[in-house]
Amino acid sequence: MMEVEELFKGIAVIIDDEINDESSPIFNIRKLIEKRNIPVLTYAEIPSVEIIEALSNVSFIVLDWEYMGNSFQPDFSEERLVIPETLHDDTEEHLIKFIDGIINRIFVPTFIFTGHDSEKIKNKLIENNLWEEGKPNRIFIKQKSDLDSEEKLFTSIKEWLKEMPSVYVLKEWEKTFNKTKNEMFLDLYGYSPYWVKIVWDTLKADSVDNQAEFGEFVTRNFVNRIGEYKFDEECLDTEKTFSQKELQTVIEGERYIRYSSQPLQAYTGDLIKDGKNYYLNIRAQCDLARPNQQGEYNPTLYCVKGKKLKNKDIATDDIKITQDGKLSFGVGKEYTFDELKNICTDIEKLKKVNNKFRNHRNGIFFNKGDLLGKRPEIIIACIAGENAIKFDLKEIIPLPYKEYVDRRIGRLLPPYITKVQQNSSQYIVREGLMPVPEELYSDFGASDC
Repeated sequence: MMEVEELFKGIAVIIDDEINDESSPIFNIRKLIEKRNIPVLTYAEIPSVEIIEALSNVSFIVLDWEYMGNSFQPDFSEERLVIPETLHDDTEEHLIKFIDGIINRIFVPTFIFTGHDSEKIKNKLIENNLWEEGKPNRIFIKQKSDLDSEEKLFTSIKEWLKEMPSVYVLKEWEKTFNKTKNEMFLDLYGYSPYWVKIVWDTLKADSVDNQAEFGEFVTRNFVNRIGEYKFDEECLDTEKTFSQKELQTVIEGERYIRYSSQPLQAYTGDLIKDGKNYYLNIRAQCDLARPNQQGEYNPTLYCVKGKKLKNKDIATDDIKITQDGKLSFGVGKEYTFDELKNICTDIEKLKKVNNKFRNHRNGIFFNKGDLLGKRPEIIIACIAGENAIKFDLKEIIPLPYKEYVDRRIGRLLPPYITKVQQNSSQYIVREGLMPVPEELYSDFGASDC
């Protein structure tokens, strides 16, 4: 069961020019939040966009849409108060820049609680590419007048979370993350207040990029300590269908990272692109971390060569007889029995069909979420923008690091690179076996005597 106040433990930020007015709706909303033991940091004016990164760890941000600002001095001699148009436009432009920074630079739940017309706000956000109609949006817009009680406030947030599973997962993950992080650093400090120096010096003596090695040490310790995750399936379940591009992008992000800049050293899993060919480095990380005896860093990469596969190279269907009386072994590869009878009378056509059957048998099959190739191959799906890349394990190709350093395009992550290493080592150390005579099985399927 999802408990909103448990997910949003941490500091909330409210930005509203009426936040200190005890008669205002936002002041009441602030008190409702604080009543759930959530600390609140307040701003009466829109802050500078330079502070946005500092807000990356807050629990959530509440914004108003209209601000008068302390610099505005109203003239009460007139019967009706009129806000200068230029002041309104400047404030709105600043607000939009601030929201744009929140959406594109950090990932924090953002609420606009306002008395302004919600549709006009949405239209303004759409104009500035901050809102997509018909899709989940990271901004939650609600009228202040609809949030005048604890129940209404937190029920509204809960319903929004059900429509925004990525935000829900973030908050549920943060809850476990923060608990584990605190426990880990308390433990390490308890071992020795100087644990950082001990580990740093040890890694520095053994690695050319001890920055990355030290970060991996901390991360590995953290991952090994993570407790049980609990996610509310009601927030994750959806009937939405996804495009093939969306599926490929999400799956790739789980197993492969693209390099926007070159790392300082070589890594196990580095993927090199050279023309149409790919080369995957499978050498152990411990051998890649150290300079040679002369102090020069130029390790030899041990690579397996790969090439991209197309959808037509992958078989997803078994050979079968369909209900409409056809023999089928893939899309566009169907024959009626009358067609097969005619093919049998033409030796050339018969050869072509038999070749298709043979290619199907020798092809790459999709089976229970995996792509099954022939030995000695391994196929990794959704990598480097390709549907799949087939790596040949028959040969380990040595490549000098310095010559190929700028051709690295990304890195295959564990456990996928580990699987490639394991398959490669099994092939290298395999022992030849005497073949089994085909005649033993030439009458396979016949009744036993």
